[in-house]
Amino acid sequence: MSFLSSPYMSSFVGFESLFDEIERMSSVKQSSYPAYDIKKISSNGFLIVLALAGFSTRDLVVEATSSELVVYGNVEKNRQTEYIHKGIAKRAFTKTFRLADNVVVDGAEFKDGLLSIHLHREEPRKEIPKKISIKS
Repeated sequence: MSFLSSPYMSSFVGFESLFDEIERMSSVKQSSYPAYDIKKISSNGFLIVLALAGFSTRDLVVEATSSELVVYGNVEKNRQTEYIHKGIAKRAFTKTFRLADNVVVDGAEFKDGLLSIHLHREEPRKEIPKKISIKS
């Protein structure tokens, strides 16, 4: 039984895109690389911290839309370096975070191998109910 065919969902109108997204996300396997934390720093503030040892700011791109935050990383391989042991992963990645309505990205900083992305939730504008006239 799919999520949408549940009898509890029959009274939701206009939520098809949300339900499609939930079903899509349940079938996608998310990579654990790079490691990250999501911290709640205030009632409306959040901080995403990605562990990116070996990367520099020129290796990273952070993009945000109204519904998602995407971090891209790509390190040029230095073929002249010979490793005895290579334990620090420096592989290309794309990490996508879905953003709730009214969540805005404030900025990002990279320090000591950690990329910190600051976000906050804006207060939604109060909606005034609209009276619908009934024709007879």
